[in-house]
Amino acid sequence: MDLKEQRYVCTLAECGNLTRAAEKLYISQPALSIYITNLEKTLGVPLFDRNGKKFVLTYAGEKYVERAEKMLELEREFNDELMGIISENSGRIRLGVSLRRGPWLIPPVVAKYREKWPNVEVSIREWKLSDLSEMLKNSELDIIILNRADIADDMEVCPILKEEFLLAVPQMHPLNAKAEYVPGARYRKISPEHLNGQELILHYPLLSSRKIEDEILRQYNIVPSKIQVLRSMELMYQMVAEGLGISFIREGYAHNMRYKKRVNYYTLDTEGHQKELVAAYKKGVELPEFMKDMIKILQEHGESFFD
Repeated sequence: MDLKEQRYVCTLAECGNLTRAAEKLYISQPALSIYITNLEKTLGVPLFDRNGKKFVLTYAGEKYVERAEKMLELEREFNDELMGIISENSGRIRLGVSLRRGPWLIPPVVAKYREKWPNVEVSIREWKLSDLSEMLKNSELDIIILNRADIADDMEVCPILKEEFLLAVPQMHPLNAKAEYVPGARYRKISPEHLNGQELILHYPLLSSRKIEDEILRQYNIVPSKIQVLRSMELMYQMVAEGLGISFIREGYAHNMRYKKRVNYYTLDTEGHQKELVAAYKKGVELPEFMKDMIKILQEHGESFFD
């Protein structure tokens, strides 16, 4: 950004003397005089009244200086921001996350990040995973959060956390008595065959969780007594809490669900249905330090999330 013209006029207006202004600008007096004269000819109006060696702004000159000072202030602000970007002390992160996952994962991460990087703007985009992946590909996002199973070949990934795919059972349901203790696990386990003849609440067919549910039913030859299909995870959770069926839920969502009645959670096949959440960015892109630190804070949050 070159505002030489504005700087010359404002400096001469401030000094009121050609010699002092030239010294302050580190140019010769004749050069400054010629520059101001040529500028006035170009504008078609004098900016200064000459009274001997004294230069006084005309009305047009006053209006010029008003605008020029604002332009010079904007230049100073831009240069400060640019230096911050160059030194990686400021910038912007465009972070993409799914509508369902964002509420339980992102807020504490952004709060911690802002304390460390107050000059970095964090822009959060909530959308469908397929759209977020396309936006990352088109450089419209810098980092997205997704399951490892959904990463593409053009992505670099960093692990955040591993979560179970859980069975959600009403507190007073007879199935609770079938739970088995698993040493070192966060949850007890229920054998899949116990789901035969049970009333199940499943996710809407287009949701990723439904693919896992269908796989479980097929893999273990489970024949429910009744299947109810819902789109809202919150509604499913509350239906289970009210004793209206058994459902499935990802551990991250279960960890943050709240209702006046509780739900019991179990694993069916810990190894087979465990999912890994990752942060992804475009392959071949060298992330600035402030973006690397966002991923680091996401990982720290993931490590302690289920404690």
